[in-house]
Formats: sequence, structure tokens, C-alpha cells
Amino acid sequence: MKLTALGFGIAALLLSASVASADVYMTANFSGAINPGGANVKAPFSGNGFAQSDPISGSFVFDSSLIPASGTVNVFYPAFPDIAAIAPATAFNLTLDGLSFDLSDNLNGLTSPGIQYKNGAFNGFNFITNFSFQAKDYQFRINGTAITVKLIDPNSGFAVGSSLMNAHINLALTNVAAFDPNTVTPGVPEPSTWAMMILGFAGLGFMAYRRREQASALCAA
Repeated sequence: MKLTALGFGIAALLLSASVASADVYMTANFSGAINPGGANVKAPFSGNGFAQSDPISGSFVFDSSLIPASGTVNVFYPAFPDIAAIAPATAFNLTLDGLSFDLSDNLNGLTSPGIQYKNGAFNGFNFITNFSFQAKDYQFRINGTAITVKLIDPNSGFAVGSSLMNAHINLALTNVAAFDPNTVTPGVPEPSTWAMMILGFAGLGFMAYRRREQASALCAA
């Protein structure tokens, strides 16, 4: 009985310490650049810190268990079971000269942020946000590997005209590594975690009780 209780207590504690989603998360870096050619950087950005071939850098977290096998598919961040435990700047971030964005900047009312795949391989992102530059508002959008920047009409609130800046994201990812969302932003344990912890402590308590009972029996004898 003692060995059974001991095994039960240890197993319960191990389960409580390792309870997490079955999803397998990874992190990776990506890069890119403003497209070559002067026509791809127009006023007011040309000559104001932005030039052709300026680099893009960033990183993101992806759920490898959600990567589709075929087709061109966007896997949206809200589909990640543990997205609430991942900081927005960790889940997705991008820097292009003076522009920096992360997952929290996405305009969810226009589109959900996501990672695009093509036949099971990384193919860019789905992301859209607004920013201000020289007292005017612009829209920054990623569709796959293509980045565009357009002026926002102050009357309609919509992006209008041709793109004032074009850039691209490279498909080759670097520094791909395993990622554990539970070690980044620990949260309140799930009910199932509490249950396993209680079972574990109950098993240890039962072991202590049995030892006391055996000691009392020996003394009485």
C-alpha cells in the first residue's frame, strides 16, 4: 500500500508540474528589406530616414502543430491555445528603420493577425496597423511577404492611393528554436493543474498518515 501511495503521489506531482497544452511552440527570426528602386520609397518617406534596401528585422512565435499541410493558409494568432500567456512583443515584432510594431498594434477590426503558410512552409504574415508620420496617418500592411505603406484619407479613414513604400520579407527563417509560453509569463494555474496538485499532495499526505499508523501500532505492541 505504501509503495502504491508513493507512486501515486509522485506521478500526480509530475503531472501537475508538466500540465500544458499539447501544442508545440517555436520561435524564429525573420528579415527583409525595402525593395530596391527609388520608386519604392516616395515622399514624405524618401529622404526622411527611409531608403531603398533598408533592412527589416523581427521575430515571432508559431505553433508548429497548427501548420497546414497544403494550400495557402493564414493561421491566426487567436487560434493559439496559449496566446494569452505570450507577450505581444514576443509573439510578433517587426522593425523597419524608425517604425516598430508588435502583435498588440494590429487593427483587429480590419483583420486578425496571423502567420501565412504555403504548402506547409512559412510564407509571411497577415498584419495591418496605422501610424503617424509628419502629422499624417498611414497604413502599414503585410500580406504574405509583401509590405505596403499607404496614406489614410482623414475624411474616410481608409487607405488611399498608391503605395508610398514597398518592402518584402524573406522566406528563410533563422534562429528557429523551441519556445515554452509558460516560462515567459506565468499565469494563474488552470483548474486541471490545481486538481493534479491537490491529488499529489493528497498522495503525500496519505503516505505520512500510513507511517504514523504503523509507528503507533509498533508502540502499542
